Order: sequence, then structure tokens, then C-alpha cells
Amino acid sequence: MSIIQSHDVTLCGSAGEYDIALRPLRDEHLPLLYKWNADPDVLYWVDGKNAEGSSPEDVHNIWNMVSPQALCFLIEADGTPIGECWLQEMHEKQRQLFCPQESKTLDVRRIDMSIGEKAYWNKGIGTALIRMLVDFAFNGEHCDVLYGIVFDYNKRSQRAFEKNRFGLVELFDIGDGPSAKYRLARQDFYRRPARKS
Repeated sequence: MSIIQSHDVTLCGSAGEYDIALRPLRDEHLPLLYKWNADPDVLYWVDGKNAEGSSPEDVHNIWNMVSPQALCFLIEADGTPIGECWLQEMHEKQRQLFCPQESKTLDVRRIDMSIGEKAYWNKGIGTALIRMLVDFAFNGEHCDVLYGIVFDYNKRSQRAFEKNRFGLVELFDIGDGPSAKYRLARQDFYRRPARKS
């Protein structure tokens, strides 16, 4: 039985000198997920200042929960696996927590990402992959609203969302530490030009 529920969507783009591909995340990528989820430097940016490494069982539980309601991708730069990201439907509990003001009739999703290979940090890849996911979400999936939620100390991720037309909604704390909530609605995506990188 599969741990990760996969799909058949592949997205391609670029980030400066790198060709970026977002490929369907599959069980064969689990060794990479184990590695990245055990690295305290990576976890600091994704799971908080007090995050501890995840066991293989923890990784299985995460992807068992997320992948049925998300399009999960392996991030590649010039063919090298460097991280993972997903475009996730906001279920009822997430909506109540992060966006209770959104109409229940709207298709509301969130973008999550993690670049596990530190040699690829600060290369503009996060900005590029958000751009790719935003374009796919609005033009391919026809969703209505997107959210990005990052820790307040993760300025790189905040800038990546801002460069992709997301606006800061609020700073909040739900127990993991102060976080920033970013939002982009479909009408704003089509109305505003993107910021320069």
C-alpha cells in the first residue's frame, strides 16, 4: 500500500540559472523526505525553532494525511531533487483556523514548500516555485484563493510570497511561534503586476 497518494501533474519553469521541475511526489522519494525531515537546519525554517527531527514513521503519517487532499511535488533544479512542496485544499479545520472569513463556496488552498538541499537556498527557487504553483492553481485548477503561512523570522519565504503578489493578512501565533499569513485571491492575481525579483 502506498504512503503517498500521487497524481500525474508536472510543472516546469526556471529560476535564474536553474531549470525547475515540480514532479509528482511518490513513495520512491521517501528516502529524500526522511533525510530532509531529519535535518535540524531545514526543520528550523519549516517546523519552527524547537522542531526536532521526524522519524520515518512521522514522515509516513505526514504524507498519509496531506497527500489525499493535496498535489504534492518533488522539486528538481536541473534534474537534481532539492525539496518538496504542495498545493493543498484547505479542509474545514484549517479554514476555521486560518481563514474563517472565506465563503464556504470558495475553493481555498494553501502553498507549502521546503527546500531540503541547503546548497540551493538563496537562489530564487522558492520564488519561482510559488510562481509556478500560483499559475497552476488559478489557471489550471481554477481555485479562488491561495494562502501561504510562514514563521515571522523566515524573511526569505515572506519575500518569495510578496514577489508573487501575496499580501500580508496578519501576524498570528497558534502555538508554534509567531507566523505571517499571506493571501492572494484570483481577482488580485489577474489585476496586479508581479514584483521584480
